[in-house]
Amino acid sequence: MKILVIVRQTPDTEAKIQANSSGNGIQTDDIKWILNPFDEFAVEEAVQIKEKTGAEVVVLTVGAERSVDAIRTSLAMGGDSGVHIKDDSFADMDSFALGKVIGSKIKSLGDIDLILAGKKWIDEESSQVPIQVAEELDIPQATLATKVEVDEGSKTVKVTSVIEGGEEIRELKLPAVVTVEQGINEPRYASLPGIMKAKKKPCEEVGVDGINSDEIGIAADALGSAGSRVKTDNIEIPTISRSLKVLEGNDVQQASAELAKLLREEAKII
Repeated sequence: MKILVIVRQTPDTEAKIQANSSGNGIQTDDIKWILNPFDEFAVEEAVQIKEKTGAEVVVLTVGAERSVDAIRTSLAMGGDSGVHIKDDSFADMDSFALGKVIGSKIKSLGDIDLILAGKKWIDEESSQVPIQVAEELDIPQATLATKVEVDEGSKTVKVTSVIEGGEEIRELKLPAVVTVEQGINEPRYASLPGIMKAKKKPCEEVGVDGINSDEIGIAADALGSAGSRVKTDNIEIPTISRSLKVLEGNDVQQASAELAKLLREEAKII
């Protein structure tokens, strides 16, 4: 059995985000980058299935040179090999174009039985890429899994998801794409021995040279911003201003009326 986990490198949740000079992205200098927290659950789930079944776990990401660190973290957790899709042509892609690139590469990897991913990416609050990959590969998908049970004999995966008022259980024929919910497991820390072993595990680097996209099997105009249906024109970082007003006096009714007026006219929340 072969499991592939789609991961992403994202800014640390405590990083201070600022717009770049062009205003259409963020400044990436001096930001601490981490493995997307939701992807940790997907990697852990894959490793747990590996421990039960002897499956092979492949970790895939798309991104700049630094993105390989997300793969190495995943390999230190127990993954077996990595695929790093890296090229300037892949910059500024939306979920539609990313799904095409990732799906095309997965096709070339041979038989993948199960594709796992975190429920979303925290940098863009996006949860669409795994669904786009399933569409590209024309395979079933299930989202927000709180339990994943693989049956190698019947080549199926049973996916449990929490819904309002109960649970939803779906059984999918493999291969399939499943996104996992936070709390499905407790991701392990990458131990020092695991980190040392990760440095020796294979990590394939995939790229295209300009318009030559034969390596991943898609046209050049499907890459980067040219292949994206959503484009970012401008990013503004909201500013937070705080002020304090003290309502003095012992007249509760008058103070209440004044408070309501301030909330309506200044704070504009009622």
